[in-house]
Amino acid sequence: MKQSFDQSGRPQTYQDAKQGAGESSGRNIFEYQSGSSHGNATNVAVRLRILHLINNFELGGTENQAVLLLKHLDRTRYDIRLGALSTSGPLFEQVAPLYGAIGRYPLNSFYDYNALKQAIRLRSYLRENGIQIIHTHEFYSGILATVAALFTEIKVIASQRNLRMSDRLVHSWGRRGINALADTILVNAQAIKAHILTTSSVSPANIVVIKNGLSGVSFVRDPEQLLEVQFRAKMDLTCELGIASSSAIVGMVANFRPVKGHRHVLDAAARVLQRLSNVHFLFIGEGELRSDLERQTKELGIERNIHLMGHRTDARSLVAGFDVALLASLHEGMPNTVLEAMAAGVPVIATAVGGVNEIIEDGQTGYLVPPGDPVALAECLNRVLEHKQVRRKIGLQGQQFVQNNFTVGQLVLSVQELYESIVNRGCGDKRSDDPV
Repeated sequence: MKQSFDQSGRPQTYQDAKQGAGESSGRNIFEYQSGSSHGNATNVAVRLRILHLINNFELGGTENQAVLLLKHLDRTRYDIRLGALSTSGPLFEQVAPLYGAIGRYPLNSFYDYNALKQAIRLRSYLRENGIQIIHTHEFYSGILATVAALFTEIKVIASQRNLRMSDRLVHSWGRRGINALADTILVNAQAIKAHILTTSSVSPANIVVIKNGLSGVSFVRDPEQLLEVQFRAKMDLTCELGIASSSAIVGMVANFRPVKGHRHVLDAAARVLQRLSNVHFLFIGEGELRSDLERQTKELGIERNIHLMGHRTDARSLVAGFDVALLASLHEGMPNTVLEAMAAGVPVIATAVGGVNEIIEDGQTGYLVPPGDPVALAECLNRVLEHKQVRRKIGLQGQQFVQNNFTVGQLVLSVQELYESIVNRGCGDKRSDDPV
């Protein structure tokens, strides 16, 4: 049974759908027969009890997608609970008003007594509250959930949004453990599914691909109006940076971690600036490599053209002012930053890794370069920066692709259909007895 959306794009609630359809002609998976004192059977709508478990609420692609889903799932149709290993991070404020008591399961390590204690606490909560599905959103929450749900009828959906967490063996084996114990592995790219199938003994039927959704994106469909929006955003950026309005701005939104390839971008920037001196490179994000990147910038002698912006809550609006958006990851799942840049009509140059190949068709919806190759990246940047009309065309084509394929409505419908399919496969009878 699909959830419908009204003309404004908001999800239509289960109650609205029932009222619009009149009396149901039969039972569905969200109803059960409850006998009255007179022996008459009455259809009473009940809700699946689902716990979402997340690591934290920091700014990141995985966290953003989890919060987006939590905000848009139909809570009149599902009895949704929320738990977290930590409530730190600015995204917490977006979901805190929607969910009452949010369970906290703090973890510092999986190698101490506290880890066992938190698993026992979570297991007790699941059983005492009749949770039928636990939907996890990251590595550590996935391990905790699969352990807590062992030898119960509770179904575990483990989300995986990257090809691999790191090159550490413990993370590789941990992910294999999650995949072996989870009932369903939810990924956002075919590339991740293929990677799991080659590294784990998992049935293809247990891996479900659901694309990311974009929320809060206002697609400007009129090309002239889009140009005006981009012009204003760029003027704001050049004013903030104190650079000439005629400067070209190349931007990258990614935390400063080795896998994101910032050092290769700086090497490419040095090459580009030898040819085009009016280009400025913006890096939005923060992380462990900041001091290394600052040192590399000085060694290359390009400090005047490099801007490390730190974390920005207005990153999405800043992206609209980029002339070109970059992604230089060495491996990647389905990067939200690329989708958001494309949604803003900004042409993207990205490394041909993971799910990026499912978003960008080279020369049509963006540009692809080999990972870890600053020479190829610099050459592509030079070509794109020197052809303004081509940039505009590619930006519009990329925007159209994202608009057609990555909506929040599609995300919510697909996830809710997944919940229903799990129930149909047999999720036990531990339903909420609270009528909708």
